[in-house]
Amino acid sequence: MSDASLNAGTVVEADRKTYHEKHKFNPTELLSHAAKASGRGVIQLGLEARKLRKGRQALELDEYVRFRLYDMQAHSAEERGEFASWLLHNPIINEVNDLIWFGVTEDKWLSSKMLEADGLPVPDTLGVIDATGTRAYHGTAAIDGPEALRALIGQGMEMPLFGKNLRGLGSMGVFVITAADEEGVILRDLGRMSYQAFFDDVICGFRFLLQKFVWNCAMLREFTDTTATIRVVNMIDGDGVYVPSAVLKLPLNRNPADNFWRDGNMLCDIDPETGEIRTLVRAKGPELEHLDRHPETGGEVIGQKLPHWERLREVNERVARLHAPLKYQSTDIALTDDGPVVIEVNAGSSFTLPQYASGKGFFTPKVRALFRSYGSKTVWE
Repeated sequence: MSDASLNAGTVVEADRKTYHEKHKFNPTELLSHAAKASGRGVIQLGLEARKLRKGRQALELDEYVRFRLYDMQAHSAEERGEFASWLLHNPIINEVNDLIWFGVTEDKWLSSKMLEADGLPVPDTLGVIDATGTRAYHGTAAIDGPEALRALIGQGMEMPLFGKNLRGLGSMGVFVITAADEEGVILRDLGRMSYQAFFDDVICGFRFLLQKFVWNCAMLREFTDTTATIRVVNMIDGDGVYVPSAVLKLPLNRNPADNFWRDGNMLCDIDPETGEIRTLVRAKGPELEHLDRHPETGGEVIGQKLPHWERLREVNERVARLHAPLKYQSTDIALTDDGPVVIEVNAGSSFTLPQYASGKGFFTPKVRALFRSYGSKTVWE
């Protein structure tokens, strides 16, 4: 059989390279863009951006531009003070969260077993691809090589299958197996390859959780067949759970996952109480583009209410309480025709996503007060 080849190393390595390339920026180009868009001088903008970078908000120049902080009409002084950089994320979660619990969420197999034990809806796990053969996975098949994968798939497994790096971040290295036979597998983005080539070029020493593919609900299938998730941000607030933000990550069909760093993927700000979609945003050059309709289908997105929202809120609260030692956490939830499915739990959550989706700063007075009540010294009053 003819194997597909990877031009940029393994899937994980190729995704890492793309991710890091996307996060590089040219300061001169950004300042020139901001000057042209605002009518302000480049030197003035540069000094203002530098002050924000050195200040408590630690905002990078690309964030300064994407949040339109160069535009004095876009935000009030109070609103400008509510934006925060991605650079603050790790220092803050290390201050406020029980670090032992990072191990629970960052090992995706362990996390799925914990959620499953609590009766929460999760994707069906079919096995863990782990060529080392050293670790046991209680109740889960350990797939230690090409023949083991061939045997598992030979049992008449329903396609497609979804694979994600057991310790990966940002969907780097994910793959979808759309079909398989005795000779090999067909990958959605890479085509046909033998089982041996799959282990050599895709798995390549990493461990992957192999699950049944999660199909979107009918409403979201109108826009994409790639699994879309809602990022629900959770903060433990006394005896309850406060949700300061909910964001729908809406991928294009051509992308294997919904993360915003993938070209063309979009974000929607969601009303946490009602599930109503309030915005539709994608990256366009140095700025964010606010769309009225879906760019591929032309369908209306803004104003729609996501189905199963009350059930999603109930599931999310159960997840948050189960992980209460993580004072600041998030849940990624897919919506299927049968209801919500918990895809992943995160010991923290990007500050960037809600700010991009809503166009507003995440660090509201209530959010800052909660972080400080958890013991954060990084967050300002």
